[in-house]
Amino acid sequence: MESNRFTGSSGEIPAVLVPPTDGPFRHRAARFRDLARSRSSLAGYLNLMAGLAEIQAGLWNDAAAALPLDMAGLPENPAWRATLRSIADRLTPGEPGLASLLNKIRQATDQELAIWGNGVLAGDFDHTDAGITPLVAAALQIHMTSFASRLEKEGLGPTRNDATCPVCGSLPVASVRQTGGAVHGLRYLVCGLCGCEWHRLRIQCTHCGSSKEVAYFAIEGGSDAVKAEGCGDCMTYVKIMDRDKDAAVDPFADDIASLAVDLLMAKEGYRRLGFNPLLVPGG
Repeated sequence: MESNRFTGSSGEIPAVLVPPTDGPFRHRAARFRDLARSRSSLAGYLNLMAGLAEIQAGLWNDAAAALPLDMAGLPENPAWRATLRSIADRLTPGEPGLASLLNKIRQATDQELAIWGNGVLAGDFDHTDAGITPLVAAALQIHMTSFASRLEKEGLGPTRNDATCPVCGSLPVASVRQTGGAVHGLRYLVCGLCGCEWHRLRIQCTHCGSSKEVAYFAIEGGSDAVKAEGCGDCMTYVKIMDRDKDAAVDPFADDIASLAVDLLMAKEGYRRLGFNPLLVPGG
């Protein structure tokens, strides 16, 4: 499945990798479960996100049958609103706080859902409950990833500002050092919403492009596969995940499991470029 994403039409390095047509969510759910077993302090949330990813996988075929005409208008799409309500109905409450959030989604008007969806697309979380945002993002991800997986790769290339996704314009959740085929050893940024990946040179700041003050940070005793690439010029960072060191890494799951890296970077005075919509600031 993965190898088809990594080969250009004539063997060249692909500028953009689209998601697999059967979706990334089953693998993501399994990764969340695996990480929950070894991250006791985060096990509750990691298992919750595993359940959410399993629901995303279950709703994949419905999303494929109702592809959006464009991503910008997705929050007004009835199919997306139905997906969010389905998530609220299928997710196990677990605790009273979550049950309240799920009821809030079920009782929300179409207009309220559209406001929440547009807020997530814009990266504006001021008007959405931080607990609801990951569920809104999960519904958007299903449709956006389904749409992106069916794009013709040959017509895709990096945007002028290659810190943002060339398909939907969102910021990256992380970057991944790939293995195998034409992309072995190359770094790809991973979109936090549609799941597309786009090539970006290593040891180069994603935000300002500088390579003079790039340094790597990791937690002692933590995973060797997950580090933060920080730029001393603009003081931003993006996590980089190495599939040579752990072939199972998932940008969304491993990002949440490595929150200690984010705490380290904040202590060092760096700010994160991009975000993980499954765990937004204040969530």
